[in-house]
Amino acid sequence: MFFWFPPILSVPLFYGFITVMFLIRFFVGNLYGIFFLSLFFYLNVNTMFEINPYTFEQLLYWMSSQTESTKTALLTSFVTVIGFMLTYAAATANWKGELLANLKLQAAGEFDAFFSEYSRLVVDCQLYASGLCEAVDKIQKTSSYEEAVFHANYNYELGQKFIQNRQRLSSMGVDVHSFKSRYGPLLLSSPGLQADLDTATKAIVSISNKLWINVPFHIQGDENIVKSFVDQVDIEDCLSLSSIIDAHKGELDFSSGSVKGNLMSTVVGFNIWSMINLYRQCGSFYTSINKRYVKAQKGNRAD
Repeated sequence: MFFWFPPILSVPLFYGFITVMFLIRFFVGNLYGIFFLSLFFYLNVNTMFEINPYTFEQLLYWMSSQTESTKTALLTSFVTVIGFMLTYAAATANWKGELLANLKLQAAGEFDAFFSEYSRLVVDCQLYASGLCEAVDKIQKTSSYEEAVFHANYNYELGQKFIQNRQRLSSMGVDVHSFKSRYGPLLLSSPGLQADLDTATKAIVSISNKLWINVPFHIQGDENIVKSFVDQVDIEDCLSLSSIIDAHKGELDFSSGSVKGNLMSTVVGFNIWSMINLYRQCGSFYTSINKRYVKAQKGNRAD
C-alpha cells in the first residue's frame, strides 16, 4: 500500500484500516464488545429488521408457560453454555496475562541490563575526559618533571581502556534502536513507554556524538613525553564531552528507569510497603525531579 499510493493517501488509509480492525476485533473477539454489540442489536432490531424482540418480562412469562421438562432443559443448557464461556474466557485471559507478564519481565530485564551498562561506561568516559583536563592543568602548574611524566604515562595507560569503552558505547548506540523492532507492540500497548524510550535514545545519540575525543598515545622513542601528551589533549573536546554527559545522564537514567518501572508495575504491583518506602524517598525524589525540570528549562531556552 505504501508503495502504490502517495503518503497523503496511504497514511490515512493505514490508520483507517487499523481503527476499523481494532473495532471489529473488540466487538467480535472481546466479551465486553460482544455484550455491547448484542445490546445495540437488541435495542435497534425493530428499526433494522422490523422485528419486536421479547422484553425481559415477556421472556420470563414465556419461560413460565413452558413445561417442567422444557424449563429443565433450557436452564441446564444456559448453565452449561454460560459456564463453558466463563471457563474459556478465564483460562484464555490467564494464559494471555501470564505470557504478557513474562514478556514484560524479559523486556524490563533487557532494558535494565542495557542502560545500567551504558550508564556505567558513560561515567568511566566522563572521568577519563575530566582526568585529561586535570592532568594537563597539573602538568602546567607543577615544577617537577618526574611528576609531570607520571601524569602523562598514567593517562596514556587509561587511554586504552577509554578506547574499549568508547567502542562498546558506539555499538550500544546502534543496538538501542533495535528495542523498537523487538518490543514495538509492547511499547505501544502502555502509555509513556515509547516516549520514555525515545527520550533515553535521544540522550544516547547526543552523548555518542561527543565521544570521539582525541586519545593521547605514546610515541615510541619520544624524548619529550610530557609535551607530546599536552599537545595531544584537546581541552575543549574533553570539556564538551563531560558537559554533554552531565546534561543528559540524569535524563537517561530517569527515562530508562521509567521504562523499567512501567513494565514491572503491572507484574510487581503496589502495596502499603511500596507507599511507605515511596514517602521515605520523597526528598531524593524531589531533588531528582527538580534537577530534571531545571535542565529541561535550560534546554528549552537554548532551543
